[in-house]
Amino acid sequence: MRQASRALLAFSVALSVAFAGAGCTSQRGGSSGGAAGGATASQLTGPPVTLGFVTVENSTLGSYPETRRAAQAAVDHANAALGGVGGRPLRLATCATDGSPESSQNCANRLVAEKPIAVVGGIDFGTQAAMPVYEAAHIPYVTGSPQLSGELNSKNAFTFSGGTVAELLGLTDYLTATRHIRSAHALYVDLPGLLTAAIKGSQNVLRKKGVTDVRLIAEKSDAADFAPALTQAAVGHPDAIIVVFQAAACARIVQAAAALNIHSDIYFVGACATPAVPRAAGGRTDNLYFASSYLPVGSSGGDADTAAFRKAVPEADRTSASQGAFSAVLDLRALRARTPQLSSDGLLTALRATHDQPNVMAHPYTCDGRQIEIFPAVCNTAVRLLRWKDNSFSDVTGTWQDGRQLITLIN
Repeated sequence: MRQASRALLAFSVALSVAFAGAGCTSQRGGSSGGAAGGATASQLTGPPVTLGFVTVENSTLGSYPETRRAAQAAVDHANAALGGVGGRPLRLATCATDGSPESSQNCANRLVAEKPIAVVGGIDFGTQAAMPVYEAAHIPYVTGSPQLSGELNSKNAFTFSGGTVAELLGLTDYLTATRHIRSAHALYVDLPGLLTAAIKGSQNVLRKKGVTDVRLIAEKSDAADFAPALTQAAVGHPDAIIVVFQAAACARIVQAAAALNIHSDIYFVGACATPAVPRAAGGRTDNLYFASSYLPVGSSGGDADTAAFRKAVPEADRTSASQGAFSAVLDLRALRARTPQLSSDGLLTALRATHDQPNVMAHPYTCDGRQIEIFPAVCNTAVRLLRWKDNSFSDVTGTWQDGRQLITLIN
């Protein structure tokens, strides 16, 4: 089992060419549940219900202030339209980390002192060091954008999406079960030490699923020019070019792809499902696809929570990570509102008992520790395939893809 965990970790970070088939599940995301006739923001009374929030900001490793702003937008929406939490106002206590284990642990101590019912994670790369603090305080840590760290296997962590792991598995499910591809070339961020394990895992899956042509191209995230790597990826006109990078690099990659006139379909993970990426292609978006853990926001439509997100969160801030922060806050509010006196300890029990719980802008979640057994914090592995059309993201298949069983083929 430990070997499988290491293989999946390397595989899902450094590579996205594992292939198998899986079924589809319900087609809509959940709703936080409106409070018809409930208290307005001015009528909320009693001590506030506090949620902690932590994310990386102003760091050389990355900065994700949009997740904090989206979480605050969810709190404002809950207080203005959903009656807060049982008539009490919801409050967000925030802390920014620099991505280091020490700063994540410091934030955990600061947030625990605020006595929150839970801590919501935006994106934080040092959560491994923070988890023991939350565990000792019996405070659940919940995120809609899990990273490959302690938040995936902590007994106090709950991820309402599967993040990049689930997006890669769902994407490969679609490519084999629906597209029936026979060739796939992967362009992925070069992470020293992971390449050998990634290739081994991918080759095993490809061999079992009949994909006959696979090529792996590693590139630095800060490469001066992505054209040489893309040229390698496009050799032979593969059925799919799969890209695993963060959004900033993805924007440069689509620019290069357009300049090179690449016609193969290009697939990205959810980190790149932000408007800035397809817009960087200068109109050449017909071959760009995105695997996201969240439903498309679009320019109109959706349920009340989606409309609230669209209204409160500027387009430049609309990423899978900001959707995850907004969603996680409202999901926790809904769970807590059903049992107004629930403590953080009680909330842990309630989370572990969830089954097909409505999940804002995402597939329902079940936190039984069995969705991906080697990553028991994952509560939902379903993803949506999106494309850019008419100046917004739209749904490609109208169904959720779930490729969690691919894990058995990695070793």
